[in-house]
Amino acid sequence: MRKIWVKLALVLMAVGTLAIMLTTFLSMKEMDYHFKMYLDEVRNQQDQKISQMAIQAYEQAGSWDKNSLDKMKAVSSVLGMRFTLFDAQYKQVLSWGGDAENRSMADDIPLEFNGREIGYLSIAYHDENSYQSMENHFQLAHTNAMQWTMFALILLVILMSVLLARTLVKPLVQISAAAKKVAKGNLSVRVAEPGGHDEIASLVDTFNNLVHSLQHQEELRKRLTSDIAHELRTPLNTLLAQVEGMIDGIWEASPEHLESTRGEVLRLSRLVRDLDQVIQVESGALRMNREKIDLSGLAGQVLDAMSAAFIRDHIQIEKELAADAWVMGDPERLAQVMTNLLNNASKHLEANGKIAVMVKLSGDRVQLHIEDNGAGIPKEDLPFVFDRFYRGDRSRTRERGGSGLGLTVVKGIVDAHGGQIDIESEVGRGTAVSVTLPAIRPRH
Repeated sequence: MRKIWVKLALVLMAVGTLAIMLTTFLSMKEMDYHFKMYLDEVRNQQDQKISQMAIQAYEQAGSWDKNSLDKMKAVSSVLGMRFTLFDAQYKQVLSWGGDAENRSMADDIPLEFNGREIGYLSIAYHDENSYQSMENHFQLAHTNAMQWTMFALILLVILMSVLLARTLVKPLVQISAAAKKVAKGNLSVRVAEPGGHDEIASLVDTFNNLVHSLQHQEELRKRLTSDIAHELRTPLNTLLAQVEGMIDGIWEASPEHLESTRGEVLRLSRLVRDLDQVIQVESGALRMNREKIDLSGLAGQVLDAMSAAFIRDHIQIEKELAADAWVMGDPERLAQVMTNLLNNASKHLEANGKIAVMVKLSGDRVQLHIEDNGAGIPKEDLPFVFDRFYRGDRSRTRERGGSGLGLTVVKGIVDAHGGQIDIESEVGRGTAVSVTLPAIRPRH
């Protein structure tokens, strides 16, 4: 199986090589074209100078005499070109510069003096003359230079493609290796984050967050198993001891003893009920009765029902309940939300503690705000307070600390009502919980 970095490197090589070869080809063609233009221009200028020299020789003698022809012959010898002179009727007068063989280029230049044609000069260039040799030499040098440059660039592209492909794919390879370890149960593995803020860096960050979440969920699962076992073990052991005591006759089945047994059964029943609600919340199967509710009135009822417990625990209640705070929802479930939040607040209060309950209408939202001045929640525990069986203070008893399911149920009920729940807390100063629900305008 070909590795992904090899595929990427081959693609980069192919694209880079094709681009270099195409650029080199076009560059060579363009250079040849312009160099030929340059040579043509140089040759034209030289032809003009030779023709002017021939005209000047004719002008001095007034005709094509021996002196003018000797000058033409000397120029032909010096430049290594073949000159052929024709008269005005295009009859050959004389020729210099050797045989006409191996002469590939010839220019016929009309010669004019005082506005009349005095003849024609044919200039033939030898294939191996200096200009032709210069052109061939330059073209060969340029071609060689471009070819060597092309080969060097292709080698550089190959090297850079391999390095770049391995660099780009390295995080993916690390993620693949880490994923295999995660699949085997190693949730402590992490992938080193690459520099930059591109998609690969985002992928690595997402993978690390995913593994961190899985690790946290695994810890919660283990804690859940431990908590459920502990929650069930304590009342079951108590019930077993009590029943065995009654059977053995060492523990009288008196009303007081039976009431103690009944309390353990109720404790088990509450735990099973809470677990059932959590399952319903998480599966979206929690039943909701929809009706118009005055949230302030409902809060007043819940506070009245819990007033005896607040008086017993010496808890002060402050309330500010706005009028016409209407929402659409299930009054029983929303009362359960308030009860759970108030119970949680009271469990973290010392004697003479204070709980403030406020219901207010803000635009198209109704907010229930419950704040206490209790012990508070550590900052590191805040993100997990809605998780099942999560208790930041592991030293708290089940009777005082609860099973850790109340806030999970609360969040599920609020979500089912299309609302939002937020919690803020500071150790030593207390906790504030805000539940925001969509408001409605009831018809009277």
